[in-house]
Amino acid sequence: MYRRGAGVGLILVGLVLSWSLAGPERLSPGTHPHGAQGMFMDLLMGGPRAAEAAAQVARALAEEPPRELQAQVSTKDGRTVREYTLVIQEKVFDFGGGNRWRAWTYNGTVPGPTLRVRKGEILRVRVVNRHNRTHSFHAHLSRYPIEMDGSQANVITGRAPRAMIPPGGEYVYEFLAEEAGATYYHCHSADREFAINQHILQGLYGAIVVEDPAMKPVREGVVFMAETGSLRSGPNPPFYIMNGKGIPGGELALEEIFKKQGLQGVVAQLGKTVPYFRLRAGEAIKLHVYNIGNLDHTFHAHEVPHVSLAVLQGRPWPGNVVPLLSGTLDTLLLEFRHPGLWLFHCHVVNHADAGMIGVFVVEP
Repeated sequence: MYRRGAGVGLILVGLVLSWSLAGPERLSPGTHPHGAQGMFMDLLMGGPRAAEAAAQVARALAEEPPRELQAQVSTKDGRTVREYTLVIQEKVFDFGGGNRWRAWTYNGTVPGPTLRVRKGEILRVRVVNRHNRTHSFHAHLSRYPIEMDGSQANVITGRAPRAMIPPGGEYVYEFLAEEAGATYYHCHSADREFAINQHILQGLYGAIVVEDPAMKPVREGVVFMAETGSLRSGPNPPFYIMNGKGIPGGELALEEIFKKQGLQGVVAQLGKTVPYFRLRAGEAIKLHVYNIGNLDHTFHAHEVPHVSLAVLQGRPWPGNVVPLLSGTLDTLLLEFRHPGLWLFHCHVVNHADAGMIGVFVVEP
């Protein structure tokens, strides 16, 4: 199965060169009868030039590297074991303009790697703590022994207290994947001024997908909606993020960039402050959408019906808005009909205005 993730980095020099060669004068603000604002909204809402823009953007983007870890495969008691290694480490994310976030991560990314296992198999996760605080791995799976909980209960009961991993330590968690579907993992530790919620919001979370071998494979992606943890610096670092990215000012900020730099300036934000997915019109994608934050969020994408495979069992969400209480998720089946650059964002609109936006680059 071939999957391409969201929010991957760009080779910016190559991006700008590609745009120059593609003829940026055809997509510059001055060529639209209603000026920069009119053209900008055309491009982001499927206007007459959106398909052309999407095709040029897709050509300019570097090939997307794989975002998922390759599991080591073995057997135990006749079952297949898929084993992953996660390393907890600090990483500074630079959003530009002096705005930075000193995040805590699994393997250097926010969210951490997506862990895949098939129904009936064993998921084994080796977690190494290279940070200066105690951390853990707590999976929202079912029917596992307390030794695999990765919570304060391990310390209180004395059952595998090292599942709360001290600095420099490591621990191996193991689960039997009995139910197909999407779920997630996060740190469940707390220490000093950082409560459990802050360990999570500092970036320590990621997706688990339990595949049903009987289901037809389809392209998949992950979106985590959250707030950033407290270790932010700079004049205006993002508070609301999706897949670790946020652009304060949202669509208006992108519009201002467009007015000053043209579309190539907007494109330069993809993978830096704005997460994106690249796909083709008519191509189906299963999108696992999570709210790992403290606040309620909603998910809305332009143009496409939001078919809920998990919560509504195949029915679309009314109004194409997915309500997500803190800690909840849904799996959506999306299939764009029209090529273009299509927005997705939190429809608690002040969250979008503060940075929680992304783009589907839908090629013809």
